[in-house]
This record gives sequence, C-alpha cells and structure tokens, in this order.
Amino acid sequence: MIRVREALQKFYTENDYWVLPVIKAITAFLCFFTVNSNIGYSDTLLNPLICIAASILCSFLPWTCIPVFFGMLILGNAYAGSLEIFLVAGIVLLLAGLIQSTFRAGNAILIALVPLFFYIHIPYVIPIIAGLSLGLMSTVPISIGIMLYYLIEYISVNASPAKAAAGSDITAMATAYAGLFGNLFKDKEIIVTIAAFALCIIIVFIISQVSFESNWLVAVIAGVFSIIIVSVCGYLHYELEFSFWRMIPGLLVSCLISLIYAFAFHAVDYQRTERLRFEDDDYIYYVKAIPKLKTIDEDEN
Repeated sequence: MIRVREALQKFYTENDYWVLPVIKAITAFLCFFTVNSNIGYSDTLLNPLICIAASILCSFLPWTCIPVFFGMLILGNAYAGSLEIFLVAGIVLLLAGLIQSTFRAGNAILIALVPLFFYIHIPYVIPIIAGLSLGLMSTVPISIGIMLYYLIEYISVNASPAKAAAGSDITAMATAYAGLFGNLFKDKEIIVTIAAFALCIIIVFIISQVSFESNWLVAVIAGVFSIIIVSVCGYLHYELEFSFWRMIPGLLVSCLISLIYAFAFHAVDYQRTERLRFEDDDYIYYVKAIPKLKTIDEDEN
C-alpha cells in the first residue's frame, strides 16, 4: 500500500499538468451525469455533448466552478419541469450560495460530490475523509450538498404534479407551492442526515488530532459508529421509515475506502518518534516529530 501511494505521488508530481485536468473533467462529468440521470427534464441539457463540453470547460477552471455548473444544471432541468419547481430550486440554491459565502468554508467541490456519492450508495465516506483531511469547516459544504441531494430527489418526485397544478386554478397552484416548500424544508430526514454527518466530521477530526498509535484507525471506526447511532436515534425519534440493513453495505464500503485512504495518507511510524529542542532569543521550542510510514528502500536512501 505504501509503495502504491509513493508511486502515485511520483506519477502525479511528474504528470500533474495533464492528470489534474483529467481528474477535474471526470469528476465534473460524473456530477453532471448524476443530475441529468435523475431530473433530466430538459431535452437540451440531456444531450451528452452538453455534459461533455461543460466537463471539458471545468477541467481548465478552478474546482469551485464544478458546483456552480452543477447548480445551473439543476435550475435548467427544474425550469423544464415546471415554473414552481424552478422557483423552489432557485431559492434553495440561493440559500446554499449565501451560506457557503458567509462562512467562507472552502472545499466547495464537496457540494457537488455529496449527491454523487449518495447515488452510488457510499455517502458516508465523505464526512470521514473530510474529518481526517479537511477540518471542521467542511461541515458547511457537506451540509449544503445534502440539501441539494434531497432537492434533486424532490424535483424528481414533484415536478410532474407541480406541472399539472400549474394549469389549474389559483387554489391548486397555491396548494402545490405550499406542498413543495413544506415537504422540502420540513423534512426531518434532512435534519437527521446533516446531524449524523456533522457529528461524524467532529469526532473524526478530534480523534485524528490526538497523538496516539493508530489514531486514524480509531477515528474512522468512531466516525462510522457515530453515523449509525445518530441515524438510528434520529429516525426513531421522528418516527421515520428506516431500514438498517439497507444502510449496512454502504457503511461497510465507506469504512473500507476510508481505512485505505487513512492508511495511505495518514499512517505514521510511532517507533521512529523524535523529540527535538531548539531555541531563539525569546522562546525555547519542544517539538515532537512523528514521520509518516515509508518504504524501506526510501528510508535507506
């Protein structure tokens, strides 16, 4: 595993001028495909060339442009679905942009990645890796991503009824609006999911910052159990439909991916811990240095 990590790092360092744009393009295409495959109401946006062109464009732009195009795809398909859905989607996306910019949370790509990972049934890997590597502020874009996932789900379910109500009288239209806003903003499942992911990020981050052997392993396992506990308690408290056994495969795969990631990028060699002391005119510094795990060949060099 360590040799693979070092080989990948070397390969990326030598070829980053084309590897990074390719990774951006693939990530963007998968995120855009997620939107079109679930709420593809616009025939124009369903054209694969549109998706490919947008992905290629994103490969030359910063990572933050991917969630921007992601939101534009949601709006375009919502508008094709119905004006009511377009209004709801616009308000949610505006709220998401205000929250992200207010907190200046960074890591905006997570906004688009969270729905993607939900649809491939391994969303739990996102908060665990975020807690290990991105810090507590990653809670903001991840929470926004959760909101957008449920927004996509609501658009896929409610676009047709809203479109039918649009041609009815004013009472039917008002009822449709009230139902759309009520279902989206009062859904307890969103609250439970955000709470589970947020607590996971906090627990993983805190444990990973404590210096003890295999802290990354304990952090990953604790994060998985925190998601299980909060999800089960939340669903039971709000009396929501819940299938624990459907949750298990995604948790196991997410845990495995997180463990591989943690071992590859966060595993350290505590047996080679060094304690250093140096000083300047004002302070004496005591430093505890713990090297990351490396291959034997590299250590000898």
